[in-house]
Amino acid sequence: MAPLTTSYFSSAGEVAVFDWPANTVVGRRPLTDVWNGLPAEFSAGVDAAVDLGAGMLYVFRGPAYVRIPTATDQVDEGYPLPIAGMWPGVVFDAVDAAMNWGDGKVYFFRGAQYARYDIAADRQDPGYPKDVSVGWRGVDPAWVAGGIHGAVNTGTGRAYLFQGAEYVALDWHAKAQLPGYPLPVADHWPGVMGPVEAAWSHAAPAPAGGPATAGAADFYHRYHAFAEPGEAHLGVPVLVTLGQAALESDWGRSAPGNNFFGIKARATDPEESRQLLRTREVLRRPDATFPEVISVTPLPDGSFEYVVRDWFRRYASPEESFTHHARFLRDNSRYAAAFDHSDDPYAFARAVAAAGYATDPRYADILTGRMRELEASR
Repeated sequence: MAPLTTSYFSSAGEVAVFDWPANTVVGRRPLTDVWNGLPAEFSAGVDAAVDLGAGMLYVFRGPAYVRIPTATDQVDEGYPLPIAGMWPGVVFDAVDAAMNWGDGKVYFFRGAQYARYDIAADRQDPGYPKDVSVGWRGVDPAWVAGGIHGAVNTGTGRAYLFQGAEYVALDWHAKAQLPGYPLPVADHWPGVMGPVEAAWSHAAPAPAGGPATAGAADFYHRYHAFAEPGEAHLGVPVLVTLGQAALESDWGRSAPGNNFFGIKARATDPEESRQLLRTREVLRRPDATFPEVISVTPLPDGSFEYVVRDWFRRYASPEESFTHHARFLRDNSRYAAAFDHSDDPYAFARAVAAAGYATDPRYADILTGRMRELEASR
């Protein structure tokens, strides 16, 4: 199966059609034009929708749901039906979001919790519901406290959770949030307007065992030429540069101001070369200062998770960002030890992580995972 080409976002009774290859919304339609026979109470908006992979879309609003064959977009007779009693084991009285994980499981979200549903067994798995921030490492409990309003699995190793005007990106294999989130939907999903009330798509496949994806191949071929001078002239392996760019920018989807590497700026830098962005930091002290501190959460290991706004570099082009990244590593004495491993990209990456490139303690593992995807895609 191929990765998704289309996803759908609803707000205020309207559906925006998002084209993944074009990376933009390509059309808008009222809900009543998308599905025929939609009950009147569903017409003003829906809470969630999910495709179980058998040609049926299930659409939820309040305590009820309808079933819609994707071949006809006509609501089946006999619906709506109550959620209670029709989805064995699910204790939620309503569903805020739903996502097919592509491995035979569906996730239903309600408030700050979620339940995992086994499609083949037609029942909720034991041990649920659980907190979203527990099931997906790195998701801020304070952020998820407002509930998840939409969820999309792309089939490329990435999934996204939406809450109103913000979203986070998840690593499918690690089942963990990527660094640097949440981010504003409006800045990174061209054409998606208004707070997201629901998101869905046709069932996406599960990336098998972390192989290369179409997204990795496209990213490699699009940006490797920008990384080559850094290896040839400064000793920064191409694979490390591309891995960091893919990780920090979510495969190029989140590179505000062409900053592909999450490189910080100073408040004293020229205004045109800096931008204030929301980010996540993990520090050992509870009193660090930033331009804006949104939240500070103690972690079990004694460190503190910060959600802040901080200054980041802004670049005129992606190529300028790649060039500055290589020079940033070469000229910064804290990364000197990494250059003992210029012939071993994975050792180089681990040395950069150990030197403190990012505050996330999982950074080395996540970075080398991206590098393996890119290496396999060539």
